[in-house]
Amino acid sequence: MSRTGRWLSAIAVALVVFALCVWLGNLFLPWDRATRIGTGAGAGAVVAGVLGAWASSLIGSPGQSPTPAANGPTASGERAVATQENSGIIVTGDNGTVQR
Repeated sequence: MSRTGRWLSAIAVALVVFALCVWLGNLFLPWDRATRIGTGAGAGAVVAGVLGAWASSLIGSPGQSPTPAANGPTASGERAVATQENSGIIVTGDNGTVQR
């Protein structure tokens, strides 16, 4: 399923959950009708928001980390450092002293 399809599915599920919370609030809460619907809508908004955040973390997260550029800097080894366009000093080691 495409990314757009997943977002549309998440929105549809959030709307159904919101409507279900409003309906259940109207059906089971013991207050007057306006308060029941308002409470159900508030609960539905919270639940739909949590579902939206969860869907965003699933849909928006990349499957794999991007690979480094082939011509970019690379480093290997226990204390290796690779930089690009750095004009400062890079300190490596245990005690943080600068060796020239």
